[in-house]
Amino acid sequence: MYKNHLMFPLLIKVTARPDYVLFLQYEDGTEGVVDLTYLSGRGVFKMWEDNNLFEKVSIDPETNALVWNDMIDLDPDSFYLKIKELTFEQFQQQQQSVVSHAAD
Repeated sequence: MYKNHLMFPLLIKVTARPDYVLFLQYEDGTEGVVDLTYLSGRGVFKMWEDNNLFEKVSIDPETNALVWNDMIDLDPDSFYLKIKELTFEQFQQQQQSVVSHAAD
């Protein structure tokens, strides 16, 4: 790990659940659900309503993003923070602490 580079754990599993909810699992064992109803029906997210597209979520192997066809992708890092109930600043402090202990 680079001293000034934060590394979020990789997303390793995603499962769509009813009502625009995703179950996510990360490589560090963190898992939980995120509710995306606040996005449904808005702009590009209207596509989720067509042919049950929401259920066809996958993980892009190159970017680790959550993807639905070629039109929608979401960064899983913000969901990691939400599941862990951390702010970005708190995560950053934890990562810096891990790096400094590893250097000792």
